[in-house]
Amino acid sequence: MTRLQKALILLLVAGIPAAAAPPFFATAPDLCFTAGSTTYQVTPGAPEADFRVRIAASAADLGSQDLRIQLVDDVDAADFALVDDVTASPSACSSAGNVKTVEVVGKDSPADVAVRLSREGVDGDLKLFVHSARFGHQDAAALLAAMRHYQGTRLALIR
Repeated sequence: MTRLQKALILLLVAGIPAAAAPPFFATAPDLCFTAGSTTYQVTPGAPEADFRVRIAASAADLGSQDLRIQLVDDVDAADFALVDDVTASPSACSSAGNVKTVEVVGKDSPADVAVRLSREGVDGDLKLFVHSARFGHQDAAALLAAMRHYQGTRLALIR
């Protein structure tokens, strides 16, 4: 497990209690997830999204900085798990810290990162488990890519 993955897991574990006071999942159309002091909000059609994520159709569509994410059916095998069974909340995304907007864009749109989703374990950078009433695999992958990108940028600035 790389240093970045360990840092993301630590931030996720530390962020869950901090997110317990405000709701860390919100109802559609805004999907939110809080990790540490940052809330990531998936917002379709955001005019100025902080992160733009493209879902790649094939491995050939990926660059060296892009992610290959394997979808898994076992939470114990996952590097990142997104599970929500909480009741729907009428409030929009709220955060006491930073809010970063994330948009899933089409194949011809500019993107900060591309993500290839696959059920096969071929060269996956990360493993993702999703069991959610609100988040689909693409939304969860976009959140994971944005968190990894943002945390990677912050860690690079600290070093």
